[in-house]
Amino acid sequence: MKKVLIYAFLAFAVFKGYEHYNASSVEPLYAGPYVAVYGRNTCSFTRNMRKDLATKGISVRYFIVDDKQVADELHKRMRASGISTRRYNLPVVDVSGKLYVRPTLEKVLAEYRK
Repeated sequence: MKKVLIYAFLAFAVFKGYEHYNASSVEPLYAGPYVAVYGRNTCSFTRNMRKDLATKGISVRYFIVDDKQVADELHKRMRASGISTRRYNLPVVDVSGKLYVRPTLEKVLAEYRK
């Protein structure tokens, strides 16, 4: 029984890691390169991502996920990317049609500059 739990935990960890580091493309929201941040004003990770991107001179489109229409559209895009909407960390960052769940600033900048 203990081995089954360990294997289940490892499988879950691998899935979450894959989901976190691998992004699939969806239809871009805008023409040209862009960064869209989905989050909450009360989320320190969201605030830091927005602040850090602004410091780097990147213009950010910000969407608050507490708005039902925003959340519904985000979830639709996440499902199309193969990202679970059941439980996820904020922010979700859309870089020109590639979605990332709580990415590093370096990851966002590298994708934006491609």
